[in-house]
Amino acid sequence: FHPYRLRYGIKKKSKVMRSIEKNKRKQKSSNLPLGIGSSWTTWVLVGAVALGFYTWGEGFLWVVLGFVFCRNILLGILRGLVSLVALIGFFHFLFTRIF
Repeated sequence: FHPYRLRYGIKKKSKVMRSIEKNKRKQKSSNLPLGIGSSWTTWVLVGAVALGFYTWGEGFLWVVLGFVFCRNILLGILRGLVSLVALIGFFHFLFTRIF
């Protein structure tokens, strides 16, 4: 027995706790690595990677892995470039209207 239970007795679980435990048991678990889901879109992506590997070889896998692991960095760079283009467009508009 756990010392807490010996000292205070076994307490009844609240409805909320029972509901949480019931929902945890109902959750689907996946045996796929890195928390990959089991939806149809995941299987389409896996099929696309397999097709790319078949078509272009091992280099394609390195590109996919690089994108997966550097996604946030690449998105930050892309957002910065879009902001830069928007800023240049704004100044171009501003200077052509003023001068």
